[in-house]
Amino acid sequence: MENISSIIVLDHKKNSREIMKSYLEEFGFEDKIKLFDNYTEGLAEIKSGEGNIIVFIDITDCTDKTFSAIEEIKLFTSKIVITSADYSTNSIVKAMRLGAKEFLPKPVIKEDLQRIVSIFLQHEDEEDESASKIITVYSNKGGIGKTTIAVNLAAELAKTTKDKVALIDLNLQLGDISTFLNLNPAFDVSYVIKNLIEKKEDTLLKAFEKYKQTTMFVLSDPNYIEQSESITPQQITNLFQALKRVFPYIIVDMSSNIDPNSLKILDLSDWILFTTIVNIPAIRNSQRCLNLFKSRRYPEDKVKIIINRFMENDEIKAEDIETTLGEKIYWKIPNNYFSIMEAINKGVTISEINPNSNIANSFRDFASKVSDDIVEMAITKYRI
Repeated sequence: MENISSIIVLDHKKNSREIMKSYLEEFGFEDKIKLFDNYTEGLAEIKSGEGNIIVFIDITDCTDKTFSAIEEIKLFTSKIVITSADYSTNSIVKAMRLGAKEFLPKPVIKEDLQRIVSIFLQHEDEEDESASKIITVYSNKGGIGKTTIAVNLAAELAKTTKDKVALIDLNLQLGDISTFLNLNPAFDVSYVIKNLIEKKEDTLLKAFEKYKQTTMFVLSDPNYIEQSESITPQQITNLFQALKRVFPYIIVDMSSNIDPNSLKILDLSDWILFTTIVNIPAIRNSQRCLNLFKSRRYPEDKVKIIINRFMENDEIKAEDIETTLGEKIYWKIPNNYFSIMEAINKGVTISEINPNSNIANSFRDFASKVSDDIVEMAITKYRI
């Protein structure tokens, strides 16, 4: 128990606080428990504390003050557990987006509490790695707009979640992310794979190019084609393992080829945002690719269909595409050629060019849906 310095319980109800206290004492934390019915006083204790702190905070009332407290607590510890007698998805999702790591339903069951404490007793890197998500934007046909989607989704995720988001260019021979964002990074993915995989978080982060004043960190493709040719599937595995220790969200742009490295990227991804456009050749290509995914026995919720350059008045309707592919469309990105090209030519994100455009709004909503769905997946196990 030495690696836990204190356990803070913030709960307005005395009975709930006492139940938590009795369970935690059974687990051997007698000298580390501190109970508060006043969240302001509890927050002051957290700010003055040192070391490894676990915080349990009740959100049953769902007040703005409670959510503000979670945001402040996140600055001092990542080990935040929300408790609530109300299982409303919206409040839980909001709290977890603000920084909570786990949800504990009330009345609290001793076994559930013990499980959560055990998670936090594990090495912090292991905890972060299990929570991290690799989201790969993929199409088996070039010219579909993968890079535009990867760049702008990553940027909006960083704004929405306030978490560190890695944008990785694994189009190893013809990557464009650095060009899209007007970056000239000192390091690339080849250098990181060969030199920094085992390094600590601060050292690994230095190899990334931080995009302006955001929490998006960019890792570019290799500068020379011969460097990309030496990268192996095992090195891709090692790279992802290292990144998952640092970044809650990892957005990957990759080539349209099907080769050993590409298959390894797809296999290791938590989500594949399979991107297509509305025309017959693209849809037929999509059918073949979806058959490949099925042959590799990917889980049903791993592959998400994204329609790029979508127009409501198109001859081929969204319903026709869903019927043909046998899959629901996850998101539709509207066609806005001029905003996209202006952003690419200026080396910025779309929201920086025209924040009120239909496509900028679409990417904001897209990022919110992605982050909310990931949180909902995490809390599904607690639903009755």
